[in-house]
Amino acid sequence: MAGAMLDVVIDTTTIGKALGELAERLGDLTTPLNDIAEYLHQSTDDRFIKQVAPDGSPWAPLAPSTLARKKGGRILRAKGTLQDTMRHSVSGNELAFGTDRPYGAIHQNGGKVEHAARSQQVYFRQGKDGAVGNRFVKKSKSNFAQWVSRGAHDTEIKARPYLGLSAEDDTEIVAIIQDYLLESVTG
Repeated sequence: MAGAMLDVVIDTTTIGKALGELAERLGDLTTPLNDIAEYLHQSTDDRFIKQVAPDGSPWAPLAPSTLARKKGGRILRAKGTLQDTMRHSVSGNELAFGTDRPYGAIHQNGGKVEHAARSQQVYFRQGKDGAVGNRFVKKSKSNFAQWVSRGAHDTEIKARPYLGLSAEDDTEIVAIIQDYLLESVTG
């Protein structure tokens, strides 16, 4: 997947040790990893609602120019597309969680977007008094057109991390694993 991903793999962290122990007992981690993925979906959705990073810090505020053209001022949630594209994949003993949207990475990590120079014709509606409105209209509704050009420029996107594990996430994931460990011992 292109975009931004969070890989949960067996390593030396608390979660990794618990997953390793679970893998030794069960052999197949598909079911617990899918349960962890469901939890990550909920946790990530909560972050979008609260507009915070995994560590609890608030996302960088929107630029005034973005606020001027955006309704509601919700960060990363103009239409909810990014939030709605969170997916997971379980393969063997590995869980990948994130989005396949190419813009997901720039929002997660921040960075510079380079815009090429361009020129295009724009369409307006001219009133009977000769005044031209300041809103673009469709070509079919227009009675006034002009060419506009914009030079190459860069836009700096601030990082607004939505993927990652908080301390609360670590605790919950370990609890999910412990449930499976107890189930394998008692069940």
